[in-house]
Amino acid sequence: MSYWRYDLHQAYNFASRRTPLFKSRAADTTQEAAHLSTKRSKRWNGNLDSLAPEFLKEVMEKMEAYGDRVQFQSPGRPAKPSYQVINPTERKMGFDERHLLLRLNEDGNISDELTPIYAMEAVRAAMLRSGRPATRATPARRPASSKSPAAAPVIDTVEQDKYAYFKEHRETLPEGIAAYSQEISRLMKAGLSAEAAFQQIIDQHF
Repeated sequence: MSYWRYDLHQAYNFASRRTPLFKSRAADTTQEAAHLSTKRSKRWNGNLDSLAPEFLKEVMEKMEAYGDRVQFQSPGRPAKPSYQVINPTERKMGFDERHLLLRLNEDGNISDELTPIYAMEAVRAAMLRSGRPATRATPARRPASSKSPAAAPVIDTVEQDKYAYFKEHRETLPEGIAAYSQEISRLMKAGLSAEAAFQQIIDQHF
């Protein structure tokens, strides 16, 4: 009788020692699954700040080589968007999420759904913001009135309006007017509408 009691006591002690090990492994598995879920949930949401600084750096290198403006594919399933670089003569060059050349569609774009046009300054500012390391220090309390909202990415509306006018009136505009793209931009930034700026260039050079 005492023999069986001793054997059961040994089995109970063995099971007690094993239980924490099983719990620890289960906890580790749960933490690992949560970590993977967090990594997989990161997606391009249409905000330049959501893109990795390494990705934006590659975009800027393409802009420095091929054009001073950029448009991204609207948010979708990919974690990183395709994009097209636009030069002063409105020529476009498309790149995929790995920065490899991408063929344009029939409309001359990488996609039917695109973001607004961004100037290089906007991309550079977003790269600097997204590259800042997070700090754990708690900032000192300040009055609510002293807090200023974060600056929104700069959207080059002049270039956007100029391109929209050019695309709409492409058939009636004189051939070679794209060579005066920068001059048209300067006139629009001085206060002229896209129509007035194009007309002034036509009167002066054609």
